[in-house]
Amino acid sequence: MADAHHCPTCGAPLRIQNRFVTVVTCEFCGGVSLYDGAHLDPTGRTAGLVQIPSPLYLDATGQLGGRAFRVLGRLLYEYDGGLWTEWFVEVEGAERAWLVEDEGAFSILQKHDGIEAPAFEEVRPGDTIRTGDLDVYVDEVGEATIVGGEGQLGAGLLPGETIRYVDGSAGESEVSIEYGERGIEVFIGRAIPREALVVDPEVYG
Repeated sequence: MADAHHCPTCGAPLRIQNRFVTVVTCEFCGGVSLYDGAHLDPTGRTAGLVQIPSPLYLDATGQLGGRAFRVLGRLLYEYDGGLWTEWFVEVEGAERAWLVEDEGAFSILQKHDGIEAPAFEEVRPGDTIRTGDLDVYVDEVGEATIVGGEGQLGAGLLPGETIRYVDGSAGESEVSIEYGERGIEVFIGRAIPREALVVDPEVYG
């Protein structure tokens, strides 16, 4: 059951939908709050979001590789090459996951705690780095800014923050390492064929 709360900025009702939610945006005023499992703490930031075409949307449901999923929130990133979107999703049989959408391609990634990664300054495209028990071939090294967000998120990242990132692969696995204000986070997952993502039609009214 979702937990009932109220936006500390405007007082609008908010329902926390997943126990891994750590950041909540208000759909009425756009205020961003941190959530510690019991209380909402306003950050003073707002989460404006540019709308870009996507088969996904906030609160969307459907099937992902034959497993039911639901979209809880999203973050929009801007980098030198354009924009990409990360959807925070609740997937049947998985605790929490991010569905990354970049130029029409999708990947499902999960955060893995306790994995060491090299310092950002030590990594270059074309390198092979050791991350946990994986030898990761580095495809891209860059910097991105979170330019918007909505819904409920399972990450401590906030709109306006800048992260540095390393993306690569280890066999069939995709690996993304994010270097943010709160430390290093490692995400591991795989590409999702477009036909494996089935989104239910959006219901209006």
